[in-house]
Amino acid sequence: MVELRHDASELQKLIGLTVDLEESDSQIFVIIRSFPLPAGAYAVQRSDVLIITDQQYRLSALDMFYVEPDVLLPGGAVPLNADSIEIHAGRQWRRFSWHRNGVWNPSRNGLVDHFAFIEARLTHDGPVENGR
Repeated sequence: MVELRHDASELQKLIGLTVDLEESDSQIFVIIRSFPLPAGAYAVQRSDVLIITDQQYRLSALDMFYVEPDVLLPGGAVPLNADSIEIHAGRQWRRFSWHRNGVWNPSRNGLVDHFAFIEARLTHDGPVENGR
């Protein structure tokens, strides 16, 4: 947990957003508060982002990410691979079943690296509609 706290603090400094950690049984929820989405790309302008890890952080590869359920495309369509709604940390989340390409290396990959992957999917890659 010490390494995760360190990496969460590093991420918070890097992006200028609040990064909270919440523990629940075997899972640890990393919640990035009020992440700005690209103007006009989604039906909302901001969303909390959830990353799920565990006590084995860094040894356990990070995979996928979650946003608030109202993160839809402007016309109301669901983004590609984001049609599942799950409950974590006491609230609903839209799961982006978006997987990393390549091998997870715990000595090189971590929370900051995974956030860059998420940011690329939500901003640089642009929204993609299911069925396209």
